[in-house]
Amino acid sequence: MKNKKIIFMGTPDISAKYLNTLIEKNIQIHTVFTQAPKKQSRGMKLSKTPVHLLANKKNINVFHPQNFDIETINILKKIKPDLIIVMAYGKILPKVILELPNYGCINIHVSILPRWRGAAPIEHALMNGDKETGISIIKLIEKLDAGPIIVQKKFIIPENCNKLELTDNLTKIGTKLLVDVIPRILNDNIKLKIQDEKKATYAKKINSITRKINFNNSMKDIINQIRAHAPKPGAWFFINKERIKLIDAKKGTGRGKLSTVLNNKFEIGCNDGSIEPLILQREGKNIVTKEEFLRGYKLKLGDIINA
Repeated sequence: MKNKKIIFMGTPDISAKYLNTLIEKNIQIHTVFTQAPKKQSRGMKLSKTPVHLLANKKNINVFHPQNFDIETINILKKIKPDLIIVMAYGKILPKVILELPNYGCINIHVSILPRWRGAAPIEHALMNGDKETGISIIKLIEKLDAGPIIVQKKFIIPENCNKLELTDNLTKIGTKLLVDVIPRILNDNIKLKIQDEKKATYAKKINSITRKINFNNSMKDIINQIRAHAPKPGAWFFINKERIKLIDAKKGTGRGKLSTVLNNKFEIGCNDGSIEPLILQREGKNIVTKEEFLRGYKLKLGDIINA
Protein backbone atom coordinates (compact mmCIF):
# COMPACT_ATOMS: atom_id res chain seq x y z
CA MET A 1 0.00 0.00 0.00
CA LYS A 2 2.97 2.32 0.44
CA ASN A 3 3.27 3.02 -3.27
CA LYS A 4 -0.47 3.46 -3.84
CA LYS A 5 -1.99 6.89 -4.26
CA ILE A 6 -5.17 7.16 -2.20
CA ILE A 7 -7.44 10.20 -2.33
CA PHE A 8 -9.96 10.88 0.45
CA MET A 9 -13.09 12.94 -0.22
CA GLY A 10 -15.22 14.09 2.71
CA THR A 11 -16.55 17.15 4.49
CA PRO A 12 -18.23 17.00 7.96
CA ASP A 13 -17.03 15.81 11.34
CA ILE A 14 -17.97 12.18 10.66
CA SER A 15 -15.76 12.24 7.55
CA ALA A 16 -12.88 13.63 9.61
CA LYS A 17 -13.20 10.68 11.99
CA TYR A 18 -12.77 8.28 9.08
CA LEU A 19 -9.82 10.23 7.73
CA ASN A 20 -8.19 10.35 11.15
CA THR A 21 -8.57 6.59 11.57
CA LEU A 22 -6.88 5.97 8.21
CA ILE A 23 -4.00 8.22 9.25
CA GLU A 24 -3.69 6.51 12.66
CA LYS A 25 -3.60 3.11 10.94
CA ASN A 26 -0.75 4.30 8.71
CA ILE A 27 -2.78 4.22 5.52
CA GLN A 28 -1.11 6.98 3.53
CA ILE A 29 -3.47 9.56 2.06
CA HIS A 30 -2.00 11.37 -0.92
CA THR A 31 -4.60 14.13 -1.28
CA VAL A 32 -7.86 15.28 0.32
CA PHE A 33 -10.87 16.81 -1.41
CA THR A 34 -13.47 18.63 0.66
CA GLN A 35 -16.12 21.33 0.33
CA ALA A 36 -14.96 24.93 0.10
CA PRO A 37 -14.81 27.09 3.26
CA LYS A 38 -18.14 28.78 4.07
CA LYS A 39 -19.12 31.89 5.97
CA GLN A 40 -20.44 30.95 9.39
CA SER A 41 -21.34 32.39 12.80
CA ARG A 42 -22.12 36.01 13.62
CA GLY A 43 -18.88 37.34 12.21
CA MET A 44 -19.50 35.55 8.91
CA LYS A 45 -15.87 34.46 8.80
CA LEU A 46 -14.86 31.74 6.37
CA SER A 47 -14.70 28.40 8.18
CA LYS A 48 -12.88 25.37 6.86
CA THR A 49 -14.57 21.98 7.02
CA PRO A 50 -13.50 19.47 9.71
CA VAL A 51 -11.81 17.38 7.00
CA HIS A 52 -9.96 20.45 5.72
CA LEU A 53 -8.73 21.32 9.21
CA LEU A 54 -7.52 17.77 9.86
CA ALA A 55 -5.74 17.56 6.51
CA ASN A 56 -3.96 20.84 7.25
CA LYS A 57 -2.94 19.55 10.66
CA LYS A 58 -1.54 16.37 9.13
CA ASN A 59 0.16 18.20 6.23
CA ILE A 60 -1.95 16.53 3.54
CA ASN A 61 -2.61 18.34 0.27
CA VAL A 62 -6.15 19.77 0.17
CA PHE A 63 -8.38 20.81 -2.72
CA HIS A 64 -11.83 22.33 -2.31
CA PRO A 65 -13.24 22.92 -5.79
CA GLN A 66 -16.71 24.39 -6.22
CA ASN A 67 -17.36 21.84 -8.94
CA PHE A 68 -15.61 19.26 -11.07
CA ASP A 69 -14.56 21.54 -13.88
CA ILE A 70 -11.82 20.79 -16.41
CA GLU A 71 -9.14 22.21 -14.10
CA THR A 72 -10.17 19.95 -11.22
CA ILE A 73 -10.39 16.90 -13.46
CA ASN A 74 -6.91 17.63 -14.79
CA ILE A 75 -5.57 17.85 -11.23
CA LEU A 76 -6.98 14.40 -10.53
CA LYS A 77 -5.61 13.02 -13.80
CA LYS A 78 -2.18 14.36 -12.91
CA ILE A 79 -2.29 12.65 -9.51
CA LYS A 80 -3.21 9.31 -11.14
CA PRO A 81 -4.99 7.93 -8.06
CA ASP A 82 -5.12 4.21 -7.38
CA LEU A 83 -8.17 4.53 -5.13
CA ILE A 84 -10.64 7.27 -4.19
CA ILE A 85 -12.47 6.95 -0.85
CA VAL A 86 -15.69 8.97 -0.45
CA MET A 87 -17.35 9.55 2.92
CA ALA A 88 -20.05 12.25 3.18
CA TYR A 89 -18.32 14.49 0.64
CA GLY A 90 -21.54 16.22 -0.43
CA LYS A 91 -20.78 16.26 -4.15
CA ILE A 92 -21.61 13.72 -6.85
CA LEU A 93 -18.60 12.45 -8.77
CA PRO A 94 -18.94 12.55 -12.57
CA LYS A 95 -18.25 9.49 -14.69
CA VAL A 96 -14.84 10.76 -15.80
CA ILE A 97 -13.63 10.75 -12.18
CA LEU A 98 -15.30 7.45 -11.30
CA GLU A 99 -13.25 5.85 -14.07
CA LEU A 100 -9.91 7.44 -13.10
CA PRO A 101 -8.57 5.27 -10.23
CA ASN A 102 -7.05 1.87 -10.97
CA TYR A 103 -9.15 0.32 -8.20
CA GLY A 104 -12.18 2.55 -8.60
CA CYS A 105 -13.99 4.86 -6.20
CA ILE A 106 -15.55 3.51 -3.02
CA ASN A 107 -18.15 5.00 -0.71
CA ILE A 108 -18.99 4.36 2.94
CA HIS A 109 -22.75 4.49 3.50
CA VAL A 110 -24.43 4.31 6.92
CA SER A 111 -27.14 1.76 6.16
CA ILE A 112 -27.51 -1.78 4.88
CA LEU A 113 -27.97 -0.99 1.21
CA PRO A 114 -30.17 -1.04 -0.77
CA ARG A 115 -32.23 0.13 2.23
CA TRP A 116 -32.07 3.87 2.83
CA ARG A 117 -30.14 5.16 -0.11
CA GLY A 118 -29.75 8.92 0.02
CA ALA A 119 -28.86 11.81 2.29
CA ALA A 120 -30.23 10.84 5.73
CA PRO A 121 -30.13 7.06 6.31
CA ILE A 122 -29.59 7.25 10.07
CA GLU A 123 -32.54 9.57 10.63
CA HIS A 124 -34.85 7.51 8.43
CA ALA A 125 -33.85 4.22 10.08
CA LEU A 126 -34.76 5.68 13.49
CA MET A 127 -37.95 7.42 12.32
CA ASN A 128 -39.10 4.17 10.73
CA GLY A 129 -38.41 2.17 13.90
CA ASP A 130 -35.92 -0.15 12.17
CA LYS A 131 -34.51 -2.88 14.39
CA GLU A 132 -31.18 -3.00 12.59
CA THR A 133 -28.99 -0.93 10.31
CA GLY A 134 -25.27 -0.99 9.58
CA ILE A 135 -22.46 0.00 7.25
CA SER A 136 -22.12 -0.65 3.53
CA ILE A 137 -18.93 -0.03 1.56
CA ILE A 138 -19.73 0.06 -2.14
CA LYS A 139 -18.07 0.73 -5.44
CA LEU A 140 -19.37 4.02 -6.78
CA ILE A 141 -21.31 4.17 -10.01
CA GLU A 142 -23.21 7.07 -11.57
CA LYS A 143 -26.51 6.14 -9.89
CA LEU A 144 -26.73 7.38 -6.27
CA ASP A 145 -25.82 4.73 -3.66
CA ALA A 146 -26.61 1.97 -6.16
CA GLY A 147 -23.14 0.56 -6.77
CA PRO A 148 -22.15 -3.05 -6.09
CA ILE A 149 -21.48 -3.91 -2.46
CA ILE A 150 -17.90 -4.67 -1.42
CA VAL A 151 -18.62 -5.41 2.24
CA GLN A 152 -21.40 -4.87 4.80
CA LYS A 153 -21.76 -5.20 8.55
CA LYS A 154 -25.09 -5.10 10.39
CA PHE A 155 -25.80 -3.45 13.75
CA ILE A 156 -28.78 -4.09 16.01
CA ILE A 157 -30.23 -0.73 17.05
CA PRO A 158 -30.52 -0.55 20.88
CA GLU A 159 -33.88 0.45 22.32
CA ASN A 160 -34.18 4.22 22.85
CA CYS A 161 -30.98 4.83 20.87
CA ASN A 162 -30.87 8.36 19.42
CA LYS A 163 -29.16 9.81 16.36
CA LEU A 164 -25.90 10.72 18.11
CA GLU A 165 -25.58 7.33 19.81
CA LEU A 166 -26.33 5.44 16.61
CA THR A 167 -23.91 7.59 14.63
CA ASP A 168 -21.13 6.90 17.15
CA ASN A 169 -21.76 3.15 17.03
CA LEU A 170 -21.81 3.08 13.24
CA THR A 171 -18.62 5.16 13.06
CA LYS A 172 -16.78 2.59 15.19
CA ILE A 173 -17.97 -0.17 12.89
CA GLY A 174 -17.38 1.75 9.67
CA THR A 175 -13.86 2.94 10.39
CA LYS A 176 -12.73 -0.58 11.27
CA LEU A 177 -14.47 -2.03 8.21
CA LEU A 178 -12.78 0.52 5.95
CA VAL A 179 -9.31 -0.11 7.35
CA ASP A 180 -9.79 -3.87 6.94
CA VAL A 181 -11.13 -3.71 3.38
CA ILE A 182 -8.60 -1.32 1.80
CA PRO A 183 -5.78 -3.92 1.57
CA ARG A 184 -8.23 -6.39 0.07
CA ILE A 185 -9.27 -3.87 -2.57
CA LEU A 186 -5.68 -3.05 -3.47
CA ASN A 187 -4.89 -6.78 -3.70
CA ASP A 188 -7.93 -7.47 -5.91
CA ASN A 189 -9.27 -9.73 -3.17
CA ILE A 190 -12.95 -8.70 -3.16
CA LYS A 191 -16.19 -10.06 -4.54
CA LEU A 192 -18.82 -7.55 -5.57
CA LYS A 193 -22.49 -8.13 -4.78
CA ILE A 194 -25.05 -6.41 -6.99
CA GLN A 195 -27.79 -4.56 -5.07
CA ASP A 196 -31.38 -5.76 -5.38
CA GLU A 197 -33.19 -2.79 -6.90
CA LYS A 198 -36.56 -4.17 -5.82
CA LYS A 199 -35.56 -3.72 -2.17
CA ALA A 200 -34.32 -0.13 -2.51
CA THR A 201 -35.75 2.54 -0.21
CA TYR A 202 -34.78 6.20 -0.11
CA ALA A 203 -33.80 8.48 2.76
CA LYS A 204 -34.81 11.95 1.66
CA LYS A 205 -32.98 14.98 2.99
CA ILE A 206 -34.22 16.18 6.38
CA ASN A 207 -35.48 19.74 6.83
CA SER A 208 -37.11 21.76 9.59
CA ILE A 209 -40.63 20.69 8.59
CA THR A 210 -39.59 17.03 8.74
CA ARG A 211 -38.55 17.62 12.34
CA LYS A 212 -41.78 19.29 13.46
CA ILE A 213 -43.76 16.95 15.74
CA ASN A 214 -47.29 16.11 14.67
CA PHE A 215 -49.30 15.00 17.70
CA ASN A 216 -51.86 13.35 15.43
CA ASN A 217 -49.29 10.55 15.13
CA SER A 218 -48.89 7.58 17.48
CA MET A 219 -46.76 7.60 20.62
CA LYS A 220 -44.28 5.24 18.96
CA ASP A 221 -43.93 7.34 15.82
CA ILE A 222 -43.45 10.56 17.79
CA ILE A 223 -40.79 9.05 20.04
CA ASN A 224 -39.01 7.59 17.01
CA GLN A 225 -39.06 11.04 15.41
CA ILE A 226 -37.54 12.58 18.55
CA ARG A 227 -34.79 9.93 18.66
CA ALA A 228 -34.01 10.47 14.98
CA HIS A 229 -32.98 14.10 15.50
CA ALA A 230 -31.53 14.07 19.01
CA PRO A 231 -29.71 15.85 20.41
CA LYS A 232 -29.11 18.01 17.32
CA PRO A 233 -30.77 19.57 15.40
CA GLY A 234 -33.78 18.33 17.44
CA ALA A 235 -37.44 17.58 16.80
CA TRP A 236 -39.65 20.50 17.83
CA PHE A 237 -43.10 21.92 18.48
CA PHE A 238 -44.71 25.30 19.17
CA ILE A 239 -46.29 26.19 22.50
CA ASN A 240 -47.54 29.71 23.26
CA LYS A 241 -45.87 30.83 20.01
CA GLU A 242 -42.45 29.67 21.22
CA ARG A 243 -40.51 26.95 19.45
CA ILE A 244 -39.39 24.19 21.83
CA LYS A 245 -37.00 21.38 20.93
CA LEU A 246 -37.83 17.98 22.39
CA ILE A 247 -34.64 15.98 22.91
CA ASP A 248 -36.06 12.97 24.77
CA ALA A 249 -39.48 11.66 25.74
CA LYS A 250 -41.28 8.49 26.81
CA LYS A 251 -44.76 7.07 26.46
CA GLY A 252 -47.17 8.75 28.83
CA THR A 253 -50.05 7.29 30.84
CA GLY A 254 -52.59 10.09 30.34
CA ARG A 255 -55.26 10.21 27.66
CA GLY A 256 -57.13 13.20 26.32
CA LYS A 257 -57.30 15.73 23.53
CA LEU A 258 -54.67 15.61 20.82
CA SER A 259 -51.90 18.24 20.94
CA THR A 260 -52.94 19.31 24.45
CA VAL A 261 -51.13 19.45 27.81
CA LEU A 262 -53.08 16.84 29.78
CA ASN A 263 -51.70 17.02 33.33
CA ASN A 264 -49.01 18.31 35.68
CA LYS A 265 -46.57 15.70 34.35
CA PHE A 266 -46.58 17.72 31.09
CA GLU A 267 -47.99 14.75 29.17
CA ILE A 268 -49.16 15.74 25.70
CA GLY A 269 -52.07 14.00 23.99
CA CYS A 270 -51.40 12.10 20.78
CA ASN A 271 -53.20 9.60 18.53
CA ASP A 272 -53.15 6.60 20.85
CA GLY A 273 -52.39 8.11 24.27
CA SER A 274 -49.72 10.60 25.26
CA ILE A 275 -46.01 11.27 25.46
CA GLU A 276 -44.11 12.69 28.41
CA PRO A 277 -41.26 15.09 27.55
CA LEU A 278 -38.05 14.35 29.47
CA ILE A 279 -35.38 16.62 27.98
CA LEU A 280 -36.18 19.95 26.28
CA GLN A 281 -34.56 23.11 24.95
CA ARG A 282 -36.04 26.58 24.57
CA GLU A 283 -34.78 28.81 21.76
CA GLY A 284 -31.39 30.23 22.61
CA LYS A 285 -31.25 28.31 25.92
CA ASN A 286 -29.43 25.27 27.23
CA ILE A 287 -30.78 21.73 27.11
CA VAL A 288 -32.59 20.98 30.41
CA THR A 289 -34.62 18.31 32.14
CA LYS A 290 -38.41 18.51 32.24
CA GLU A 291 -38.28 19.59 35.88
CA GLU A 292 -35.88 22.45 35.11
CA PHE A 293 -37.98 23.46 32.11
CA LEU A 294 -41.19 23.64 34.12
CA ARG A 295 -39.56 25.75 36.84
CA GLY A 296 -38.81 28.43 34.26
CA TYR A 297 -41.87 28.13 32.04
CA LYS A 298 -45.45 29.11 32.77
CA LEU A 299 -47.42 26.10 31.62
CA LYS A 300 -51.18 25.62 32.01
CA LEU A 301 -53.30 22.49 31.73
CA GLY A 302 -55.12 22.54 28.43
CA ASP A 303 -52.43 24.55 26.62
CA ILE A 304 -52.54 23.59 22.96
CA ILE A 305 -49.39 22.51 21.16
CA ASN A 306 -48.66 23.82 17.64
CA ALA A 307 -51.68 26.16 17.80
